[in-house]
Amino acid sequence: MISHRYAKANNVYLSTYDSTLPSSYIIYLDANNLYGWAMSQHLPTHDFSWTDEDVNFMDVPNDSDIGYIFEVDLEYPDELHDLHNCYPLAPEKIEVSVSECSPILKILLKNSVF
Repeated sequence: MISHRYAKANNVYLSTYDSTLPSSYIIYLDANNLYGWAMSQHLPTHDFSWTDEDVNFMDVPNDSDIGYIFEVDLEYPDELHDLHNCYPLAPEKIEVSVSECSPILKILLKNSVF
C-alpha cells in the first residue's frame, strides 16, 4: 500500500526495468460503497459483558454473532516505527502537549487560526 504521493514501478514489463533493483508493481484499486458495506455488517447493540475467557482473536469468524474489544499491553519495537510510519499498527487516542510537537508543527500551530 502506498501512502505517499510518489511511487515508481520496477518490473520486467517496463522499458525502464532495472534488474539490480527489487521488482515492484503499481495497481489502482477502487472500492465502492464502503460506508454501505460497513453499515450492513454486525454492529454492537446489546448484551455487553466482560469476560475473563482467553480468546484467540484469529479463531473468531468474521461473521460471528459475538464480537470482542480487546484491551492489550503491547511492545512496539523502535526499529518498526519508520517502517510503519504511514499506518501505525496500534494507534491510540491521546492528547499531545505542545512540548511533544515537532518544531515545524509548533510554527504551524502558532500561525494557524481556528
